[in-house]
Amino acid sequence: MKPSRQQQVARVERFASLWERLVNLFLDKEEFDDVSTAKEEEFLSLQGSIMQELAAVAELEEGRFALIDEVTSVINEAVSIRHMKGQSEFQARRRKERGRQVAELIEKVKRFVADRDSAALRKEREVEVRLSRPFWDPEKGKFQVILGRIVGSPVRFFSAMRVAGETRKANSFLLTLLSILMLGCVVTIVAFNAATARAISYNFTLESGILTDDGTLAAKIIIWVFVLIGIVIVSLAGAIAAAILAQILTLLMHIGFKVAGAKADMVASHKVVVFGLTPLLLLILLPIVGYMVKRAEVSPLLPLMLPAVTLCCVAVLQVIGVAKVHSTSAAAGIIGWLIGFVLFAVVTLASLWVWHYSLDALPPTSGKYVFVTAMETHLHKGKQRDRIFPKGEILTFIGEEGDFYKVRSGKEEGRIKKDDAQVREGSIWTLPVFLVESSGARAEVLIHRLSRKIEEEAR
Repeated sequence: MKPSRQQQVARVERFASLWERLVNLFLDKEEFDDVSTAKEEEFLSLQGSIMQELAAVAELEEGRFALIDEVTSVINEAVSIRHMKGQSEFQARRRKERGRQVAELIEKVKRFVADRDSAALRKEREVEVRLSRPFWDPEKGKFQVILGRIVGSPVRFFSAMRVAGETRKANSFLLTLLSILMLGCVVTIVAFNAATARAISYNFTLESGILTDDGTLAAKIIIWVFVLIGIVIVSLAGAIAAAILAQILTLLMHIGFKVAGAKADMVASHKVVVFGLTPLLLLILLPIVGYMVKRAEVSPLLPLMLPAVTLCCVAVLQVIGVAKVHSTSAAAGIIGWLIGFVLFAVVTLASLWVWHYSLDALPPTSGKYVFVTAMETHLHKGKQRDRIFPKGEILTFIGEEGDFYKVRSGKEEGRIKKDDAQVREGSIWTLPVFLVESSGARAEVLIHRLSRKIEEEAR
């Protein structure tokens, strides 16, 4: 059984007192009186006690100090009092000096044992405090508990975060966070478009042969059960896709943090990014804000303000996390976050550029072009309406004619209403804005077409 701290320190102190007695009574003397048998026996007994205690003390110092070699060497030189009495002046000085050196060495062993045991006690105390104070282990607890800590005291949360170890808790928190976000958004959208959601479910049950009509109560219940199943599937799929993007964001943010002088590893950056994404829950309000803009007289800038506020909150949380977890300054945290955000934006825009390039839907780098802003617009040829262009489509600008723009699409020429489109100046600097706006427009058109088609088929 390992001795306690008090026992270890007491053992070294006992050894130190024996050595001090040997030095004072024998090693420090230059001349000796007549050596009696009793004096010789006392000297030999003291040597024997020192050698016995040395074996026990040497176990405590764990080879960090050459205590065994030094003590044994001095004892071997001081064979007996008669032997020391015949030593030269030089040998006597050397004997006294080595006796004091061993005393200093014993004092080092004593300090080492005391300091080491103090560190062990501090670790034991830290474990006790972590059990009594959950902020010492901020990732411990259920989702709502961790969420409360992040929102209520982010500085304290990140200061107490462990940067080593697995990321399982962070990943489960991320998936839960994104699932709640996606579920909230999908539920809100379905609530505002209940007829479309019901039509989609009814159409599916008809095609699969589950229902033949929706006149009975049981049929209506089945239809709405499928609506709920669809909500869960879409929400989970969206959460998984967002989680993959979060992993990419983590990698790019870690690069930015390292450039700014971060000291911890990738696991630490992952936790900073994941727990810093908590403000994304604010985006649950985005469908509501969009509905208010569509139905009421609310500024169209409102839907943009909510993502901007969310991004600012995410940035503040993650900068706090970088400063505390990576042991950097706030300025370095801001610089690292900006580098990571720019890298993520560049990768995102590059991906969108590749997508638009594959669709042959990139605007010219110079000159004017027409960008369709209505959900769909018709290409007029004379008095006929020949083709339909969806929102986000790019057309070559030819000129203006009253309330119409003269445009070209491939080899076809015609006119579209000015109310349905905008004339823009193409340049490489406007390309990022175009990529984001056009991608959003294409997604909006896809959802609109799907909803309208299903509603028509379900009638």
